Amino acid sequence: MKKNRFINKIEGQKLTVFALALSALFAVTSCEEDLLIFDTPNGFLQVDEPTGSLAENDPTPIVTTVLLGKSSNDSDLTVNFQVNSADASRYTFSPASGQVVIPAGEFTAEISLTAINNFETDGDVDVEIVLLESQGIPVGIGGEGLNSAKRVITITDDDCPLEINDWVGTYSVFENFTGGGNAPLGLNNFFGESYQLEAALAPNDITNSKVVWNNSAGFDVYLDPNTVMSFISCSGTVSFDAGFPRVALFRVFQYTASSYNETDFVIQCTGPLATFGPYQFTFTKQ
Repeated sequence: MKKNRFINKIEGQKLTVFALALSALFAVTSCEEDLLIFDTPNGFLQVDEPTGSLAENDPTPIVTTVLLGKSSNDSDLTVNFQVNSADASRYTFSPASGQVVIPAGEFTAEISLTAINNFETDGDVDVEIVLLESQGIPVGIGGEGLNSAKRVITITDDDCPLEINDWVGTYSVFENFTGGGNAPLGLNNFFGESYQLEAALAPNDITNSKVVWNNSAGFDVYLDPNTVMSFISCSGTVSFDAGFPRVALFRVFQYTASSYNETDFVIQCTGPLATFGPYQFTFTKQ
């Protein structure tokens, strides 16, 4: 009876030790999973990130780091890579040679990609940076040619559709104070004036988003001659290239909100007119 109890005790201890060993094994596996390093006789090459994104209007390049998985690097290593996309006009990359050097004693090198802002509504484009086997060193984690052998960078289009030619024409001007003691009158009431504007394409506009305003013949001055305005198409707002516009030769209108309607060809700005109260103007194409 004592012997059986002793055996049971020993077996219970063995089970406990075995359970602890398994627990420790899982703990080590869990804690070190992200630190797992593969090695091959020649090492391997990989990129640091599988994906990335870059706005078309961002002048800062996105950098892809090439990593050498090897215990030592005794001499300069030239890494070959290729860049693939459906539209190579949307970006530049460096080194443009398609080769980057990991110096002796180091384990990283960088490839940079810079987007080109083309002011066209042409959608997003994916750019692949693909590592190639170089000097007998395979690519991908562990050299298997799959994971982290390439990076896909999406260049996001920041342009929205706008047919600038449709905005050329003659515009009526409605303007008035929308609150305070001057409401609902407008500057035309106070000054005894009438306003009408002509919109033409702004010269040398590569963005296809600008018009230049002039006052119609026979009408009083509402905007200073040759006032250039830009349509911010993705937000549906407008801005004036020289800053806030002066209205009726009176005050600078520091509007706080703007909008335009492509169906009715209406442009509106609202905000305070100096200290005279809240104000708005609305241009409507005739």
